[in-house]
Amino acid sequence: MVHALVQAGHRVRAFARSATEIPGVDSIRADVLDEVALAAAMSEVDVVYHLIHSMTGDDFVATDARIAQTVADAAARAGVRQVVYLGGPRPTDEPSPHLASRAQVGDLFLAAPTPAVVLQASMIIGAGSASFDLLAKAARGGPVVPNPAYMGNRSRPIALRDVLYYLVEAASREPVNTVADIAGPDTLTYLELLQRCARVAGLPKRLPIPVVLPPTIAAALSSEPLVRALVDSLKHDLVPTHPLPPPPYGSTSIDRALREALGISEPEGPPLDAPDLLKDRKQVRVRAERFALWKAITDIGGANGWHTLPGAWSLRGAVDHLFGGVGLHRGRPTDLARGDVVDSWTVVDRHDGDTELVLRADLRLPGRAWLTLRATDGDHPGECGFEQTTLFQPHGLAGKIYWYTQKPLHDVVFGTMALGIARAAEESGGTGASPVE
Repeated sequence: MVHALVQAGHRVRAFARSATEIPGVDSIRADVLDEVALAAAMSEVDVVYHLIHSMTGDDFVATDARIAQTVADAAARAGVRQVVYLGGPRPTDEPSPHLASRAQVGDLFLAAPTPAVVLQASMIIGAGSASFDLLAKAARGGPVVPNPAYMGNRSRPIALRDVLYYLVEAASREPVNTVADIAGPDTLTYLELLQRCARVAGLPKRLPIPVVLPPTIAAALSSEPLVRALVDSLKHDLVPTHPLPPPPYGSTSIDRALREALGISEPEGPPLDAPDLLKDRKQVRVRAERFALWKAITDIGGANGWHTLPGAWSLRGAVDHLFGGVGLHRGRPTDLARGDVVDSWTVVDRHDGDTELVLRADLRLPGRAWLTLRATDGDHPGECGFEQTTLFQPHGLAGKIYWYTQKPLHDVVFGTMALGIARAAEESGGTGASPVE
């Protein structure tokens, strides 16, 4: 947050019990309930960000309310223009103590003399986020996960980078007293989010085991107040109805947010100049507009399927899962971007201008494989071309044997897939498809 504000051109003063020296930032180390230190910290300050949630003891509700009132009073005395508070969503049913506390803190700021922007996020996907750390620990905990009824509740997690955008943006606006929800692009159940985290981490699909375990009992099993508070909040559906518009660069996908939070590097593209790179290309003439084909390409995977032989990818995924791979994972974000996962593939690149999508296979193979799907201009109006290229870099002799022995089957599967994608485009933008080669 501090670095984001500095990069946006703001002068920043950081106030915390564990404040560290940051170049170009005035850091004050003190407790927020020290009113003298707090007054000094707010001197000549225009905007105050309140990012405090104690949640370290059983009395955190009273502690957070006392802290918020102390900050609100100090801001009023110092003549602060705007307070910005990052809180949680407000459930329609009786909230857990954790969410009730966040709502109470937001209401305290809204009732104070200084205008307050109360931003509400269900879960922040970022390294260091307590709720994300709990998710990642569960995803990495083993092949089996408990699946009580509350794992079917939904939320709209948001990437850390998008939260920072909304926070920084609040500093440059006119003073306003309001509540606003911020959310990511996709709505997922907690189980779907856990499976998504496992998939991005390259782990096999977790086997959910139904159990009868109310969240209040699950929370009571933990000795840590923070974990108890977070688990107890899983009993709620936390899907906002009217979140703020996405950032100008577009909402960050769940997969990209998970990748960044887990510290996983971006996927590598094919080494096009490698002497051992094997290639197979299929071309189809499509009687549809190019944009219709591009939509069919970028809609591939997940519930939309792969337009090939029924059960082909499911069978291949089951074999991969048997050997510890990711193959049985199914699903994709709403809009594909670099780093997103689509079933057993990862998006390496997406070029909307060139209408080209490059995928990397994440199956266990004796080599590395990529799939390039490209829409090209047609020779006649109302037509376009589809190019589907499979690239494979074998690992030694075993990889070459795999490529040549599997090629007859792959020709059928990928050939059917090319025609199926073309047909999907034609159903929305034309009729008929003819193989070129």
